Amino acid sequence: MTSEFHQRRLRRHRLNRRQVLTGALTGAGLLGAGFVTSTGTDIFAEAGRSESLRSATVAFTSGTSRDGIGIETVQHLDPRSRVMPGIVDPGPAARELEFLDRCTAWIEQLPEQRRDLATSALLDLWVLTDSLPATVASWDQPWRYIWPRDAAFAAVALARVGMVDLAWKHLLHLQSLQSKDGSFAARFTPDLGEAPDERPSQFDALGLLLWAVSDVHSSAVHTKSRGQSTVGLESMAPMLRRSSQRLLHLTEQGTALPPVSSDYWEVSESQVTLGIAGPTLLGLQALVRLSEHTSGLWAHIDGGVEALGDSCSAFEATFSRTFIANGLQRYPTSGGLDSAVAYLPAAGAGLGLDESTLDHVWDRLSQPAGGIKPGHGWIFDQTSWTPSTSLMGVGFARIGAKAQADGVLDWLGSHRTQAGSFPEKVSAEGAAVSVAPLSWTASNVIITLDELHGVRT
Repeated sequence: MTSEFHQRRLRRHRLNRRQVLTGALTGAGLLGAGFVTSTGTDIFAEAGRSESLRSATVAFTSGTSRDGIGIETVQHLDPRSRVMPGIVDPGPAARELEFLDRCTAWIEQLPEQRRDLATSALLDLWVLTDSLPATVASWDQPWRYIWPRDAAFAAVALARVGMVDLAWKHLLHLQSLQSKDGSFAARFTPDLGEAPDERPSQFDALGLLLWAVSDVHSSAVHTKSRGQSTVGLESMAPMLRRSSQRLLHLTEQGTALPPVSSDYWEVSESQVTLGIAGPTLLGLQALVRLSEHTSGLWAHIDGGVEALGDSCSAFEATFSRTFIANGLQRYPTSGGLDSAVAYLPAAGAGLGLDESTLDHVWDRLSQPAGGIKPGHGWIFDQTSWTPSTSLMGVGFARIGAKAQADGVLDWLGSHRTQAGSFPEKVSAEGAAVSVAPLSWTASNVIITLDELHGVRT
């Protein structure tokens, strides 16, 4: 770990957002170890407690402050806005209107019955993005950080609705936070760009951010074809060089699985997970696509562009003989199904993954309220997790399973909070719980809608 990485850290410890929600088992790392415990009866009971809704949405309550809004206050808020009425400073309302105006052309591509859902997602994304260097996960303190993983999806969503310039701005900010060895902290403070604690870096950031760069670049090409200016891909050269070098080195040019790391479950692991290996594959595939437009950026790689293609092919083979050969479980040969499988079709990874694959995962991970849980081993409660559910929606949409994708959108739309925001979780009884809004879920809704109805020329 580089000294630069350490210098960026704040010397204080805070629980991460999912430790707050899932209790002591998560902090002990037992989730990743297969939940084996001989003294966990009381802990399981604690984990199964009913959970409340921390915030129905987030809204500006003054010209400079945004706050979580509870169900008592939300009745005063227009569900088509994330700005409380009566604010003297017109700035937030003006910026919100400008944001929505820039999305008008995209919204008008959608079927009329989907425009309310799209507006909810856009408002959620806006309030967690406005005047920040990149999108935060949510606004309640355990979530008020920039996770590279979540921010990657937010950048893709912003570009899809026409704000390519803002997407590039966010990716350039994340590039500035990358350590010289190519690693990223698990999360960053939005004001100082520092890691809030000593948690290890998370390897999925590399692949997901490379995928985001590739997808945003694709949107930029579309934007440029319509006569709009865009940022050149060369501006991302530092991230492309550092990330490619790290990916190739730590996968031994695609012949080995990536190192063990925490993934979106936010727990310690003893084996590499699908949530790390999948994004690694996406990152290598993104590098191959990007190399078609940036051939001069790969002199640091022995063999150049051709070596990138060879390493990507090698890793596809590595991934196939481990994760695919053993049923796409959470670990290479065990662990049960994991919603991280949706990363692959969501990003167009190929590998023969089709509608039946996602249908099987959905059926096995379904929860009483109608959504899904993160994975087979996620046994804390019977809640549906909207990030996993909405990511499956992106996957279904990308492979052309329109009925399933529409079903996901219907479910998400019917389980919004009183303010119209998307919560992180939905209880077994169908109530929104945890925190709202969640930027990853909002981004996934936007990307799913764009996959189903966006116009590409």
